[in-house]
Amino acid sequence: MLKRIIIPLLLVLILTFTSCTEIVYKRTVTTSKIKNTNKNNSVAVDKSKLDDTIKLSPYYNKIELKSGYNSLDYSCEKKVYKAVLAHCTDFTEEKDDSKGDYYIKDFTVHNCKITKRQLAKSILAVFYDNPQFFWLDQPYIYSIEENSVTIKLCSIMSRKQYNKKLKQLNAVINQILSGLKKNMSEFELELYFHDYLVKNCKYLENKDNDKDSFTIYGCIVNQSAVCMGYTAAFQFLLSCVGIDSFPVYGESKDTGHVWNAVKVGGYWYYTDVTWDDTDDFFMYDNFNITSAQIKQTHKIVPTLTAYNDKELFKKGVIKSFNLIIPECTATKYNFYKKKGYILKSLSDNNMSKKLASSAKKKERYFYIYVDTKKLNYNKTYKKLFSENIFDFSRYIKTANAILGYDALKTSARVTKKKTLNTITVELEYN
Repeated sequence: MLKRIIIPLLLVLILTFTSCTEIVYKRTVTTSKIKNTNKNNSVAVDKSKLDDTIKLSPYYNKIELKSGYNSLDYSCEKKVYKAVLAHCTDFTEEKDDSKGDYYIKDFTVHNCKITKRQLAKSILAVFYDNPQFFWLDQPYIYSIEENSVTIKLCSIMSRKQYNKKLKQLNAVINQILSGLKKNMSEFELELYFHDYLVKNCKYLENKDNDKDSFTIYGCIVNQSAVCMGYTAAFQFLLSCVGIDSFPVYGESKDTGHVWNAVKVGGYWYYTDVTWDDTDDFFMYDNFNITSAQIKQTHKIVPTLTAYNDKELFKKGVIKSFNLIIPECTATKYNFYKKKGYILKSLSDNNMSKKLASSAKKKERYFYIYVDTKKLNYNKTYKKLFSENIFDFSRYIKTANAILGYDALKTSARVTKKKTLNTITVELEYN
C-alpha cells in the first residue's frame, strides 16, 4: 500500500495516509522586519529567452554538491538517493487536482530494507544537494515492503511547463554568470551573487499559492521568492563557481525559515540572503556570520539524531530536522571585517585615509568593525558618536583635508550592531 508523506523542508504539517486520501500540509516562511520592495536597479529578465544548457564561466569550475549524500551512512539510503535522481524527471499526465500537482512515475528500489525514518533522510538529502530541482514538490508517496521500497514523487508542473521553464532558468543563469570577472576570490564571488539576488529578487510574504516562489526558478526568473527560493538560488549559483554550501533549516520570529551554510576560504559561515534583502541601508548583517551571531536572531532545528521515532512522527506530524549543522566560528570572511575598517585604537589616524578613499568613490556607506580584543564596543561607540562629542567628525575633517576640499559633511546617519561588532555610517556629501 502506498503511503503519502511530506518531507520537512521547512516546518510543515504532515499526515501519513493511504493513497486514496488527501494530504493537508502547510508551507511556512519567515519575514524580515522591512522587506525590500524597491527594485529600481534590478536587471530586466526576458522570459522569452531560452537556453538548452548553462554556459559556465571559463574562469571557474563547477562543483557537484554532495553534503546531503555524504551525510547518508546506510547503503539503502544511498540507493534511494540515487534512484530519486534517476527518476525525478519521469513525468506522467496523472494529476492531483486537489493541489494541482502532477505525479512522477513511481519506481521501486529493490534489495533495500529501509525504514520511513531513513527514507525521509534520503529524500531530504536529495534536496540538500540539488537546489536546481525547481519542479519537485514536498509530498512523496511511498510503500515499504520487506526488502524494497516504492516511491512516487510529485511535481508542481507538467513536463511541457518543465521543459520551457528549464530553458528560461538556464538563460537567466547564463546572464548572471556573464557578469563574473577573472581572478575573483571566493569572497568576491559570494558577494557578487548575494548582491545580485538582493537587488533583483522581491520577497513574497507567505504566498502559499505561489509554488514557484519556493524554488530557484521563482527567485531567478520570476524575481520573487520566499526564503527557500533565495536559499536554493544562492546555493546553485555558488556551486557554479566551485563554492560549497547547503541549506540550514530552522526558525526565525517563531516561523519556519531556511538559509545557507557556505564554505569560503576553507571555513564555514552562515549567510541569510533573505534577511539581507531589506529596505534599510545595512544589507550585510547576515553575510558570513558565526554560529553565535546567527543564533541571536535564528533558531537552528536539530539533526535527525536528536529525535527518536516517537518524537519524529508524533501524532502524524514530522519534525523539521537538519542533516548537518556546522559550528561556524571563523570571522575572517565576515563582510564587515573584510570590507570595513577594522578599528583597533581610538587614536588611529588611518581611518581618515580610508574615509577619504571612500569619498573619492562616492561610496554611500562606511563600515567600521570594532576589534573587541583591543576596544570596548560600547565605550568606542559612545566616544565616536555621542551627541555631545561626536568625535567621528574629527576623522571626517581630516579626510576632507586629505582630499583638499570639503567632500563630506560632518553629519552622518549611524547604525550600531553590537552583536556583529560593527558600526555602519551613512556618509553625507556636500
